[in-house]
Amino acid sequence: MNNKSFYGLSLIALGMSMGQVAVAVEQKPEGFIEGSTLSLLNRNLYFNRDYRKGQSSPTGNGYAEEWAHGIIGRFESGFTQGTVGFGIDAFAMVGLKLDSGDGRSGARSSVDVMPYNSKGQPEDSYSKVGGAAKARFMDTVVKVGDVFPSTPVVVAADRKLTQ
Repeated sequence: MNNKSFYGLSLIALGMSMGQVAVAVEQKPEGFIEGSTLSLLNRNLYFNRDYRKGQSSPTGNGYAEEWAHGIIGRFESGFTQGTVGFGIDAFAMVGLKLDSGDGRSGARSSVDVMPYNSKGQPEDSYSKVGGAAKARFMDTVVKVGDVFPSTPVVVAADRKLTQ
């Protein structure tokens, strides 16, 4: 056997053994703490709508603009050991107004960045806290509470500042 074929067979054997190690690591069960993740998303959003091409402006000055910052923190636990595993998910969201006022805020439609008070003015901040209990049996996970689905049919709409 020449050196090239020996090295080739060695690389194939090494690759196969690494593949078996990866499968073994992947099948190791995670615990409640070991499988936990904590993420923090900072999102800054500036919205400007120009009404100078003949549309009527809800602000009365020909344009609307809003600028805000959102922070979304999510905690997702792993599952407890056993045939049926249990866990929790929790989240906290806050939206902070940076600049929106003096007759400039709001498109008065579904694209508004901030919520409005009873006087039609944008709130300085808003927040939301929630969670969900979850259970896992084999490859099936069931969640009860606030969920953020991501399937081909249903997706949580978190494209805006927070939710």
